[in-house]
Amino acid sequence: MHISSSALSHPGQAVTVTVAHPTQPDSHGGLLVRPTLSHREAHACHELVRRMYAWRGYLTEPASPHLSHDRLTLAAWRDGELAATLTLSRDSGSNLLAEALYPAEIADLRSKGRAICEYSHLAIDPVTSSTQLMEHFFRTAYDLAKSHFFAKEAIVEINPRHRRFYEREIGFTQLGPLRVCPRVDAPALLLHRDMEQPHKARLRVARGHLQLPDLPVVRHPIMP
Repeated sequence: MHISSSALSHPGQAVTVTVAHPTQPDSHGGLLVRPTLSHREAHACHELVRRMYAWRGYLTEPASPHLSHDRLTLAAWRDGELAATLTLSRDSGSNLLAEALYPAEIADLRSKGRAICEYSHLAIDPVTSSTQLMEHFFRTAYDLAKSHFFAKEAIVEINPRHRRFYEREIGFTQLGPLRVCPRVDAPALLLHRDMEQPHKARLRVARGHLQLPDLPVVRHPIMP
């Protein structure tokens, strides 16, 4: 997973993209999944990513003050508490984080003339999260990547310890070899997903619990 905060704004600025019909809370459990809409929400996502990854000992980069129309930050809320966040970035020819470590693989994808969307900055709070919420969260990410960025291909650079989660629960497959990412000083794998393949209907559940990446518990209450 990416540790860089380049897709997030300065705490006083939000990285948001207006979506015509954002997901509304359901009638059970106060569930809300949509792109960030305020400076406060963007900062909450930034903090969740920073805390989760700092717990792992990954290096981090300062938040970027620059906004981009090629990027949106998705957030999942449960009863006002931030449960998960993920950043989607449309390929503009020079903005993909994975290209630094996998230039040949990215160049090959671009040569096909298909729009690419990069998943990054995934952070999940296992306490607030649930199977229902995460199914809704990843479905919304899939729908936004296709409808807002017209993505045909999706990529993500991850720590190999999270490979099974991305493959089984989100439908990614390995594209690049194991390498060491100097940006975060950790091993990395490049994964790929054909966005024209249907989104999985349900996430895998084991022993009554959603199989989340091996991450610590972090509570960050904030009203969206």
